[in-house]
Amino acid sequence: MQALKIRPPLPQKPQRPTKSKFDDAVAQTVTWCEEHSSFLEPLPEEAVLGAKENERRLLRALGGVAKALAAETKIRTESWPDDVVSWIRTSPDVKSSIIDLIMEQSLAGEDVLGTVYERLVAGAQRRRLGTFFTPKDVMSYIEDIVKRHEEEPAAIADPGAGVGAFSASALKLWPEANVHAVDINLVTLGLLAASPALAGAGLTERLTLWRQDFLSWLTKEWKELGGRRLIYGNPPYTRHQLLSMDEKRAAAKASGVLAPAGRAGLSTYFLAASLRALRAEDSLCLLLPINWLEADYARSVRRYLWLDSTRPTEIHLFPDDEEVFPTAQVSAMVLFVGPQAANPSPLHLFEVKRNGESGFDGSLLVSRAREGSVPRTFMPSGLEVSEVVGEGFQDSILLGDILKVRRGVATGSNTFFLRTDKEVQDLPPETYRPALARLREVEEDDLTEELHNEMRKKGERCWILNLTEKDREQAVINELLTQAESEGIQKAYLCRTRRPVWYELERIPTPHIMISPMSKSVFRVIINTFGVTPTNTLYGLYLEEAFDSPENRRRLAEWLRGVQGQSALKAVARRHGDRLLKLEPRALLSIQMPMSVLRIEAHPTIEQAQVVEQQALTF
Repeated sequence: MQALKIRPPLPQKPQRPTKSKFDDAVAQTVTWCEEHSSFLEPLPEEAVLGAKENERRLLRALGGVAKALAAETKIRTESWPDDVVSWIRTSPDVKSSIIDLIMEQSLAGEDVLGTVYERLVAGAQRRRLGTFFTPKDVMSYIEDIVKRHEEEPAAIADPGAGVGAFSASALKLWPEANVHAVDINLVTLGLLAASPALAGAGLTERLTLWRQDFLSWLTKEWKELGGRRLIYGNPPYTRHQLLSMDEKRAAAKASGVLAPAGRAGLSTYFLAASLRALRAEDSLCLLLPINWLEADYARSVRRYLWLDSTRPTEIHLFPDDEEVFPTAQVSAMVLFVGPQAANPSPLHLFEVKRNGESGFDGSLLVSRAREGSVPRTFMPSGLEVSEVVGEGFQDSILLGDILKVRRGVATGSNTFFLRTDKEVQDLPPETYRPALARLREVEEDDLTEELHNEMRKKGERCWILNLTEKDREQAVINELLTQAESEGIQKAYLCRTRRPVWYELERIPTPHIMISPMSKSVFRVIINTFGVTPTNTLYGLYLEEAFDSPENRRRLAEWLRGVQGQSALKAVARRHGDRLLKLEPRALLSIQMPMSVLRIEAHPTIEQAQVVEQQALTF
């Protein structure tokens, strides 16, 4: 595998302010909004789709912060969209001490406004607009990609701009370019407009704000922009279930011949429409969820990228265990598509890995000439393996169509969070739950309560702490945590970045089946009858509701343990040194299995469901 370091030396940055000042700026702003929101009319529902009424009251108050920041930095608001101007004008005045604190932290590079928005609007309500903000280390990696390709656009569009991570990046990277931030979220667009960092650097004169649906904007405003153009951003991660039929029809119309099928999320429609809108000299660089690389609904998009081989095309895959968007719970990737050239170029696929705690590096994993038929998937398994695993079965089904895969819980310190029977005997029963860290601890193919009891008797670490912030009020829990903090457990990377408190682990559903991701010979597969929580050294398989039953769990596990299943797992696994095989969740989902393995007579087939959904979108 060819290693390719794509990060040039970074310029010296100002010293990062202490975290306490940042936290204080966020906390004071949130508290001020809470204190003033009860006296205000909520923003209309269409201003921030998905937000609840009390959250829209808080956001109404937040307009006072945007108003004060604009006044402090002497930003001209005449060019802002009318409804954004109306928002700040009808909001209360905020005291100067809060504005001074926000200014200080924002000018030092801290995203105070984005963090405040995340505190005011719960993650579940942000899913309607797919509002998830781009971390700085991810943004830095993306900047390296476009800098390496020496892009020099005259106009840049930021789709679903949010609070403006990509718009700010574009303004700094290309000093002569005009940047167009497009979003239907009134509040995030206003927060971007009032950014002290942009105003302080004198960048707002080249920034144009559009409160519009990006797909509609593409068909009207985009085509009027002259010179080389770049679409550069993080489209909304809105799932297809949250889109109305009218929204799907409009998105499909904007995407034209590249329109994905009905199960596509909004980001895939943004991608399809953006590709369709590119002129020969234009480029695209988008941060996207991973699904479109192998989902059936995005075949038209993959076909376009394969056949338009004169455009340099790169795929950068972030690791599954890297929570690029923690509250979104999706794996992430970056797609770069350059301007058309005289000669064809390969499709490059990069593996992205964290470089310590400071950033990311990319390594070239696959370079595939775009010749012959379009691969069924653009994942490593599809670009590296010449034949689709499972082809030849008369009736087959993709594992990705019947189940989901996710890693177990990443604790950050197994020595603390995983406990023996003796170590939990004095703890309240609701503060721990059964767990498993290694399949070699289980000798059978079915993890039952009896087997878990045997592990307990052997002194295995078979419990995982299940603590909340409120649990610390109990003396025995407070003593446990105080001892851990005296040992520095809270300073481990995952612990110190965990919110709201370092000891509150994520809660995941218990998987139906667990599988070992690494092997030299046989991949262990066990049924999770007792319902233990795996750590992130294991993968959990979750059958979709339409296919889930005790019998199907057993039949699937038996097939995966058998000759066909093990052959399929080994075919998609990556080869490491010393004969070690490693499975990635995405590769596992690409496996095809005989339909006869499962009992699904009572449910419509995948093909029937897709036909019905496609017919519903016909217009």
